[in-house]
Formats: sequence, C-alpha cells, structure tokens
Amino acid sequence: MRAALLLVVLAACDKGDSANTSPFGEGAANAAGPRDAIVEAWKKGGLTPSPLTPAQVAVGKDCQSGTVGAVDVLLCTYPTPADAKAAEDAGLGWVGDATGASQASGAVLVVVADRRKSDPSGRTINQMMKLAPR
Repeated sequence: MRAALLLVVLAACDKGDSANTSPFGEGAANAAGPRDAIVEAWKKGGLTPSPLTPAQVAVGKDCQSGTVGAVDVLLCTYPTPADAKAAEDAGLGWVGDATGASQASGAVLVVVADRRKSDPSGRTINQMMKLAPR
C-alpha cells in the first residue's frame, strides 16, 4: 500500500520536463536570471519586494537595490559563485552599522540592511536569507 501511494505521489510531482530543474516554475530557469529567481522566491514566501533599480555601489558592478517590506536589499550579480562568495565582506560594508546580512546565493550576492529598524526581531531578514536559492 505504501509503495503504491509513493508511486502516485511521485507521478503527481513529475511535470514531464526533466530539462527544467528550476524550483520557480516551468521555464523560470531560462526566462529569468539568478537575481529574478531570488525575487520570485521571496514573493512565493509571502514577502513583498519592491521593483529593483540599478545601484552604483562599491560592492559590485552589476547591482540592483530595492526594499522588501521596509528592509533595504541589494542584489549583485557576479560571473561565478566564487566571486559572489568573495564579495560577502564588501556586502557587510554596505550594511554598515545597521542590522543586516550578506550571503552569496549562487552567482548573486544578497545583502539586506534594516536601516529603519523595522525588523527588530530579525524575522524578515532571516526569512529573506533562507528563501534565497543556494
């Protein structure tokens, strides 16, 4: 009985397109970049990100900023995941004295800063970092 139930569950989960391995839906891996995948993950997690706009910052060359709720966010795309990982300390420089975090998510550096002190428990920041695909 358990084996039959397992087969039914596995068959229901198969979308028939083994080429698409994105957790963000059919075609998401091809249609959207890694920065878009992070924003979509936040939306699916119930967060409300603002539209991102280009940002001129010392953290990286290809960066966009916005907010999630009232928390400032910076997403910088790098050529490789190793480059994004190496930029984590520079991301903390962008956070400054505010509560925040800087974490590589593949080839994207995700940096969040609670400059308005709108997330005193840190729950939103924690959720944002956990939802970002690795």
